[in-house]
Amino acid sequence: MIEQKPIHYFVCSEGSDSLRLDNFADDNTIVEYFDSEDVVDLEKFAEIVKAKPNCVQKHFIVNKGFEYRAVETDNVENTYIFSSILKYRFVPKLAAGTATIDMFIEKDKHLEDMTKKLESQPGSKLRDANGRVIPDGKEFAIQILRDSEEELDEEDEEETEGLSEEELLF
Repeated sequence: MIEQKPIHYFVCSEGSDSLRLDNFADDNTIVEYFDSEDVVDLEKFAEIVKAKPNCVQKHFIVNKGFEYRAVETDNVENTYIFSSILKYRFVPKLAAGTATIDMFIEKDKHLEDMTKKLESQPGSKLRDANGRVIPDGKEFAIQILRDSEEELDEEDEEETEGLSEEELLF
């Protein structure tokens, strides 16, 4: 089995989303902190990553607050901003080389296009779990009920069985 190299995080020391040791997306990482007053210099960060051959060389992560930004080392203009929730799907795939920033950007564009198509459908209405129409302009929340982590992992395996890498991105 080939051991996966760690991905490099640059974390703002103030107000950052903490990296937890019990999360697989946080395991096997290199973390460097920067002060909140520091200008985020992606070129400098890229040079630091390039100088560390024992970490993932293609990408690094910048974490400031609850915002994460994946950055391509050879082209710091190519970035992808994501939330702490998405990092658990995104970062392991990025670190393993099974996904790229461009793949996620393309997936977002596709989802945005699909959303626009749904919004443009005349007469389409948002409905609650009981099928009742939610009036336009009314605030609502979506509650996602989760089973135990073990059951969730088993369900993920069953749901993803036979899917291609591209289908597994989200």
